Amino acid sequence: FSRDDVMRAVAEFVVCDNQSLAIANKPAFRNCLVAMCPNANKADIPSSHDISTFIHNSFINFLQNLKHRIQV
Repeated sequence: FSRDDVMRAVAEFVVCDNQSLAIANKPAFRNCLVAMCPNANKADIPSSHDISTFIHNSFINFLQNLKHRIQV
């Protein structure tokens, strides 16, 4: 368990299942994450802002890698 793994999993859930970013701030969803890892503290659970930033940065990295692969 790591914060990065949780971030990646939640981002994949939001993007692939066409979920709202707001789900990351819903108490029921956050409780599910804590139930899966009882030792998690508040800082380990990503907010909707964290997820949005992660998705944005992942997309930018994807585009940069794609551009590089096309140029080679």
